[in-house]
Amino acid sequence: MKPTVRQTTHVFISIGLTAITGCATMNNGCGTPKPPPPTPPLTISCIVPNIAPLPQTQPSQTNGDLVITITPVLYKAVHADKLSITPVEPNLGEGIGALGMGNPGPGYVFVQETVTPQLKPQPDRLQFAVRINNQMSRVFRGQGAVVQINVGGKLMPILGKDYADFVNSIVPPRNETEVMIYGPSLDAMREMTTIGIFLYDVVIKEDAVGNVIAKKNYEWYFSYEPKTVQDTGQASTKRHWITVAEYSQKLRTQQFQQIQRSIPQPLPTSSAQ
Repeated sequence: MKPTVRQTTHVFISIGLTAITGCATMNNGCGTPKPPPPTPPLTISCIVPNIAPLPQTQPSQTNGDLVITITPVLYKAVHADKLSITPVEPNLGEGIGALGMGNPGPGYVFVQETVTPQLKPQPDRLQFAVRINNQMSRVFRGQGAVVQINVGGKLMPILGKDYADFVNSIVPPRNETEVMIYGPSLDAMREMTTIGIFLYDVVIKEDAVGNVIAKKNYEWYFSYEPKTVQDTGQASTKRHWITVAEYSQKLRTQQFQQIQRSIPQPLPTSSAQ
């Protein structure tokens, strides 16, 4: 016997209610995945140094008519969240959602992005500002000078490029300029200690034809105290479709972060003479 119109309508309504109930159980609305529950904020921290000149050290030192001043830069803690991105297969709810929007096509990839909050010091290595005030009647040239950094009585290995701005500096008579010199990563400096900065064989006097008459050494000593700075950050995980170009860009960002974290940090190698 053929079903009546009322019976047919009742069957369709039952099927529709079942489908809606199933979607509501799995999703927040049919085709839209339920958002994950909010995660509580995380406490994050990093080491930020406090660097100050020791009492016996004058920031500005004069030899002849050449004044050199060294001051540590100011450090602060900044957010540097870690990104992790991985291609994954969409689950049933995510697949239904994609169908509702139309198939993204071959130019898209489904990924899971995880952001982990982190703090890091800025800058992340020793850094000193060097101000050169030339009151000589001749041009000052830093060429030939040697820069040395000691930490806790140990000579720290630094590269020529770390003090290239100083040795390449040229300051006309009665002028001044400021350059930077760089030391080791703060990751290699976890304890309270003393830092020594030394400039050797700095030319302070020349004759009328440019022959060097006198050289002097400069030295500074600073206290170094690492302090822990804390803040809060929010971790997050997101699964979604993105274009292949967006995925490639985010993957490069992730790989760059991994390379930065894997660079070996310099350590003390020999005692100062």
